[in-house]
Amino acid sequence: MKKLFTLAALSFVLASCTDNKVEEQNLLKEVIKVHDRVMAKDELIIVNKMMLDALILKNISTGVTEKARVLDASLDSADTRMEGWMHKFDAENKGKSHDEVMAYLTAQKKEIEHIDSLFNISIKKAADFIKENPTK
Repeated sequence: MKKLFTLAALSFVLASCTDNKVEEQNLLKEVIKVHDRVMAKDELIIVNKMMLDALILKNISTGVTEKARVLDASLDSADTRMEGWMHKFDAENKGKSHDEVMAYLTAQKKEIEHIDSLFNISIKKAADFIKENPTK
């Protein structure tokens, strides 16, 4: 009976560890999925910056030039936030407990989702402004 109880307890502990790892891996996949979505928008940042730079050089009016500079800075800021996040992100989480890993990944998911939102807002505002003020 003791052997059976020990075996059952050991099985429960091993299954629990496996479930924890699966849970951690699934959350990491979610974080990486948002990261990949943001990185796919990087080209839009570059294209919009180039078009805003063209507007700035064209110097249509003080208002247009100033607004183009503000939007350009907004795109730079979003891109810089993404770069900073990538440099700090630790996917390995060695030596951390399950709860620490889950808390870290949850916070990182929230942060990368915020960066995704900044990308979306900055890109949309820049694109709308560029449509209103074509360089041609």
